[in-house]
Amino acid sequence: MQFNPNKCKVLHLTNKRKPLLNSYNIHGQPLANTNTAKYLGIHIQNNLSWNHHINQVAKKANSTSAFLQRNIHACPRKIKVLCYLTLLRPTMEYASIIWDPFTQVNINRLEMVQRRYARFVFQDYQRTSSVTDMLHKLGWPSLQERRAQAKVYMMYCVMNSHVDIPSNTILSTNPRTRRGHSQMLNIPHARTLIYQRSFIPDTTRLWNSLPDQAINCTSPLMFKEEVKHLQLR
Repeated sequence: MQFNPNKCKVLHLTNKRKPLLNSYNIHGQPLANTNTAKYLGIHIQNNLSWNHHINQVAKKANSTSAFLQRNIHACPRKIKVLCYLTLLRPTMEYASIIWDPFTQVNINRLEMVQRRYARFVFQDYQRTSSVTDMLHKLGWPSLQERRAQAKVYMMYCVMNSHVDIPSNTILSTNPRTRRGHSQMLNIPHARTLIYQRSFIPDTTRLWNSLPDQAINCTSPLMFKEEVKHLQLR
C-alpha cells in the first residue's frame, strides 16, 4: 500500500502546555501538523474538544434543513416529519455517543435546528407560539435526551455482550453498594472535565440511575422501549 504524503497529516493529542512534538516523514517528505482531523466522519481536535465537530454538524444540519424548507414547504405535514426523521435528525446523531456535548452553547446549537424545523412543520413562526408544545405534539424529545438514551443503550449492549466490546476490560461492577440496581458500576475517577463527560464516566452515571425494570430487560428492543419512558437528562 502506497501512502500519499500530501494527503497525510500529524495530529498531536495532548493538553500539555509544552508538548513534545516529533516530526514524521513518509517517503522522505515531512508531514504537516494539524489541529483537527476527520476520521470516520468525526472531527477530532488536538485538545479533545468537540467544538469544531459540533460546529460542522450544526452547519450541515442547517444546510439540510434549509434545503428541505425550500423544496417541501407545500407538502403535507407527514411528509415534512418523514423528511426530518430520515434526512435531518440522523445527521445530528451520527456517532453522538462519542461527542455528546456538555456545554450549554453546543447543546443549544443543535437543539435550535430541531426547534426551527418544528416551526416549519406547523408553519407557525409567531413569537408568542410555544415551540415546546409543538415538539410535544410531534413526539420529539430533545436531542440531548436522545443522546443520553443512545448512550445507555450502548452500555446495555456492552454489559450483555451484544457488541464485541469486552465489558470486563473497561467496566467494573460495584457489588458493595446497597443502593440502586444489581448491576451498579464503579464511576472512573476523572481529573479533567473532558474525560468526566466522555462516554465511560458519563454513561456509567446514567446507567447507575436506571431502574431495575430497565436493567432486567431481556432484549435490546425491550430495553430501548423502556428507556424511552425515562427522563435521563
